[in-house]
Amino acid sequence: MSAGTRRGRAARAGAGAVLGLGLVLGAAACGGAAPQPGAVPPAAATSAAPATPDPAVRPYCDTVTRVQGEQAAPGAGQGGVPTSSAAARQQVADLVAVAPPEIAGEWRTVQSLTDQALASLADTGGDPSRIDRATLERLQREAQPAVTRIQEVTQQRCGITFRPPG
Repeated sequence: MSAGTRRGRAARAGAGAVLGLGLVLGAAACGGAAPQPGAVPPAAATSAAPATPDPAVRPYCDTVTRVQGEQAAPGAGQGGVPTSSAAARQQVADLVAVAPPEIAGEWRTVQSLTDQALASLADTGGDPSRIDRATLERLQREAQPAVTRIQEVTQQRCGITFRPPG
């Protein structure tokens, strides 16, 4: 295998790591993180989801739908680590910008933790085998309360059921 092919595969793997690590924190709020061992899944919303979102939250709901579509699109994360990291940061920033006030703080928390996860990946030069797994697990644990709250409110206000990214 040539060095160029190995670099291309490493870039794709790194990009996948961005989706699997950075977006686990950021867009996991839109997609759900992989469950932690022993974790209890969040309870289903107790109130019925609206047939149509409240006009006050429509921009947020539309952004959640767009970001989920981007994450699930064929080729998502294929642009290499810098491109995928920039996309992840932009997706989270877009969600922060339109989040309803009741979960704006949670989105800022997720944004901060996503930035930390992406910085951890950048510190490896994009080599997913060098990622500090303990740090990423800690960031996931710190994000979980915010992610759970975001999932619950978005389900209630937008009627959107979250899916795992990719």
